[in-house]
Amino acid sequence: LDKKKKKLAPRSSLQFKVGPSFSGTTHFQTLYASSSNCTIVPNISARVDRGFDKLDGEWVGYKRNYFTLVAAFQFKNSPEDLIERETFYIIEDGIREEIECFALKLVAKCHEDETPVPLVQHTAKRDRGPQTVPPIYPAIPSHLPRHEVIREVANIRNNNKIDKYNQLFFAPDVKMGNQAPIGSILKTYPDGIEVAKVAKYERIQFSSSESHKRTAMTNKHSILEVQLVAVLDNDDEVLLASTKTPPLVVRGRSPSNYH
Repeated sequence: LDKKKKKLAPRSSLQFKVGPSFSGTTHFQTLYASSSNCTIVPNISARVDRGFDKLDGEWVGYKRNYFTLVAAFQFKNSPEDLIERETFYIIEDGIREEIECFALKLVAKCHEDETPVPLVQHTAKRDRGPQTVPPIYPAIPSHLPRHEVIREVANIRNNNKIDKYNQLFFAPDVKMGNQAPIGSILKTYPDGIEVAKVAKYERIQFSSSESHKRTAMTNKHSILEVQLVAVLDNDDEVLLASTKTPPLVVRGRSPSNYH
């Protein structure tokens, strides 16, 4: 008998499974430490924790399903606290540009022609409430929590436990802005905004906009890309490095076990 699969609750731990692996980090700019003029090499770690299944050798997701992704960056062969006692710069068109802060962002593109694919982030309730683009996170170096931690966090409703786990993702004890040490890039990080150790993207969907539907007809695959950007004093963003998934198939309709 052809039995329908049992539907899974949106927050079921069974929804969480590690998705496609990300590529190694691609670098677009040389980053320098101001005090020594030494080259600093940033590496990005990223992982998809829900939303994609491997079917017939391809990674498949569905437009109406949420996916979850986490990302962090590290400075290769450098101590984690380097950011607390160092400033950084890049050279753009022969001009030294001081970096005010580092930030992580998530974008999607068509694999075939690299045109942007819009993403939306939903509120905690699945309704017609506010939708936003995935945020850009001011960030400091750190490491990804294990997949099991992300799965556990999704179901926590106790405020004390939420606060405890938030310490994995944000940096409440690291002094930013005016409170930061002299000689640290953290002096120029934005005041009053939570700074991420780990960028956590939850309840993300591929957009169902009409323009994207037309694009999808001629572009079979999408990719997810995590970018590390340098924010300069004029708020310009310069792409430092990125990592991306292999090509993904994003289908319009969910299977019978919609989630």
